[in-house]
Amino acid sequence: MAAVNSCRILRDWFERHPENHLHLHWCPAHSGVEENDAVDADVKYMARSAERGHHNIPDYNGRFPRSYAYRKHCITSSILETWEEEVRRDPAKYFGHTHFRHPAFRQLKHTRNFPLKRLGGRPTLVARFVRCLTNHAPTGWYRNRFRSSLNEPTMCRLHSGPPAYHTREHVLFECDHYTRRYRYSSVEDLLSSMDPFYQITEFLKDNPTALSFDDIPGGA
Repeated sequence: MAAVNSCRILRDWFERHPENHLHLHWCPAHSGVEENDAVDADVKYMARSAERGHHNIPDYNGRFPRSYAYRKHCITSSILETWEEEVRRDPAKYFGHTHFRHPAFRQLKHTRNFPLKRLGGRPTLVARFVRCLTNHAPTGWYRNRFRSSLNEPTMCRLHSGPPAYHTREHVLFECDHYTRRYRYSSVEDLLSSMDPFYQITEFLKDNPTALSFDDIPGGA
């Protein structure tokens, strides 16, 4: 929000007079500044340290580095360490009982790296992928579990044959409205494959409306 307000103020200032302008100059950061180079070296040492939460870094001539990058790294390391401890204490409570139980889906990383990076930074695909992993997709099962008081439709009518209970598993393995490259018939089979991340991704790419609000259960 601060950035938006800054842009609004600058634009107003630019429009007041034609001579109001701004010159931008690039200056190489830390280039040739011995103290800053030392701080950068300490930050890299921290980042490459195998021991998580290790803060006993070398000092520089009796002074400890206090750069923004160093502080940010320390805070991030501490948060991730606490996060991982909570997850190890009770995985089912943290992830939920319907979260896909596979190491590839339980990596605690920054969102910008996982799964955005592997999915090519496509927000819609990432949203459907996460819905699939967590079972928080707009399915009949989700409506029944979390919105039962609203009496919303829960049956899938997209496939041939009689209506079927609309669940994540129905979408992934049963509904003939969708195409599949794999031949798995259960979550267990899917998760035992060489790369379930890839299998789910390809399924979602081949079926752009799967686990989206476009295919949400409708009325009769």
